[in-house]
Amino acid sequence: MRPIIIMLATALAGLSVPAVGQPVHQAGSITMIRTGWNADSFAIVTAEPIVNPAGCLTPDGYISHSSLPGYETYYAAALTAFAARRRVIVVVDESECYGNRPKLIGVNVTSQ
Repeated sequence: MRPIIIMLATALAGLSVPAVGQPVHQAGSITMIRTGWNADSFAIVTAEPIVNPAGCLTPDGYISHSSLPGYETYYAAALTAFAARRRVIVVVDESECYGNRPKLIGVNVTSQ
């Protein structure tokens, strides 16, 4: 009987742990796409205030680098949204910066 109680207590303790590492979503319009100086990277700037959940030192846009997963997809989505003047939902890493800027981990292009 005692092992069952210990197992149940352990399982219930695991259920009460809050989720960490959840990305932050910010809706907005892209006003600028910056490319890296001698680096295969890009950043987007939005008309709305830049969210900075990781407390990055230079929160002047959202950045991605070609060494990061999803880079080409994010870049294509950002260019498409900018050219078509579509709103986006920027997905930002909650706990990581890249190059002292908020790390871009997704770009969702909306129809509005």
